[in-house]
Amino acid sequence: IHNGSPEPPVGTATNECEKVELDPRNGTMKQLSKGKVLFLFAHCITCANVIVAAFSPTSASQPPLCRKRFSQCSYPVRSSVRGCARLLSNDDAADLSSAGHSTYYKHLLENFQGDFDNYNQVVRDRKHGLTPGEGGGHENIHCTLVPCPQHNDTMAYDISASHRANNQWVLAAFYFNGNPRQIFRFRAYRLMSPPSEGFPVRMELNTLLPHLEKQLRLCSHRPDMWWREVWNVWCKKKNEVLRTGKIDLEEWNQLQTVGLKTMVSPLGGCDVLWDPNWDPAKHSYLYVDEYDDDCPANVEAFGSVHGALPPGQSQHATMEAGTKGAIVDSISMIPGKRILIKDELSIWKDEFWINDRGYDPDAVEEGQGDQEGMPFIYGNQRGIPYKLKRVTNFSRSSGDDNVEQEPPQLPAVSDLEAYPGLDRTIANSDLEWTLGEEYRTPDLFQEKMQAVGIA
Repeated sequence: IHNGSPEPPVGTATNECEKVELDPRNGTMKQLSKGKVLFLFAHCITCANVIVAAFSPTSASQPPLCRKRFSQCSYPVRSSVRGCARLLSNDDAADLSSAGHSTYYKHLLENFQGDFDNYNQVVRDRKHGLTPGEGGGHENIHCTLVPCPQHNDTMAYDISASHRANNQWVLAAFYFNGNPRQIFRFRAYRLMSPPSEGFPVRMELNTLLPHLEKQLRLCSHRPDMWWREVWNVWCKKKNEVLRTGKIDLEEWNQLQTVGLKTMVSPLGGCDVLWDPNWDPAKHSYLYVDEYDDDCPANVEAFGSVHGALPPGQSQHATMEAGTKGAIVDSISMIPGKRILIKDELSIWKDEFWINDRGYDPDAVEEGQGDQEGMPFIYGNQRGIPYKLKRVTNFSRSSGDDNVEQEPPQLPAVSDLEAYPGLDRTIANSDLEWTLGEEYRTPDLFQEKMQAVGIA
């Protein structure tokens, strides 16, 4: 398999399957003795759930499909399984190595963290006479992305650790006008490592259940503490006493593989795919100067015709639902109201563009909103994304050179200042004031708000 030979046909672990052994040295398969089964772990290309498959040289050439969404997942898993797998009998246990992360995925995780704010865009809007809503301008939006600190003690390998290692949880919060105490949207994103290089990175969108969101709002101005609060909420849910000290690998894995799923709720149909083979036609906003004329129509010349694009490597995402979007029940904006969501994302090292729009699918009016006449609920009505510039970076707590090898240390609620989980460092001092009251004077804040027409 690794030497370029075709992928083997895949069967299921039934009595009819011929048991086979994969020779990691040359990719060949040989028949096993009765009762032996080869388990290979892969990820569904469509929903990234873990798939357990058995290889058989005599079965039909069908790909393994995800059990959870069997009717939806119809694409083959074209990734090879790296590392070693050993033969299993009914009494054996698995000893597997997880697939390595793709370069694209690692780069995305490096960028998809920190604080971002579009204040500079809003200033330009107002200078051009553009106001939010029908005025064609943007609101001042701040986005905070807080990655879950990873436990680096991987010596005690187990299957749950393998699954967890291929996922990255990120807490996200959005607020207006530099006020982190008035967050209008909380989300929990789960980014899933692709099966191999060249495949999209799935980002699952989740809302927070009320008890977790309430706890995080109590320290909304301290996002470096949010994952400690997640841990405390989970301990309370399990009726465990909050304690100080190091959290071992098994406990930390349980939080990410089991605990978080009990504290969030998936936004059905709203997952996005970060695609290394992205389609420029789906990100036409990249080629439009929001204050002047469009760029030349040749979108293939990306990066050579538009001097306003941020420098460096970029990554782009669209909704899995496609251009038609997805309808959800609003929770935060208009409770009980149905909203059609359309979204595209682009990220660079120092900028994050969000082309998020919401429409009313129950009030179609000709000439309104999108092409189907759905009126806007939120988003920029000229199709110009919110262009947020990086303000901060999050990283593992500083210390000696070996700090990243230490497991996370999560103290009890009363020991707030001692929590060393994440460092938040300023990347753009001009926008530092957007982080909250602790980062500005009242006079500076008033000056900034007046500049964009907010009293």
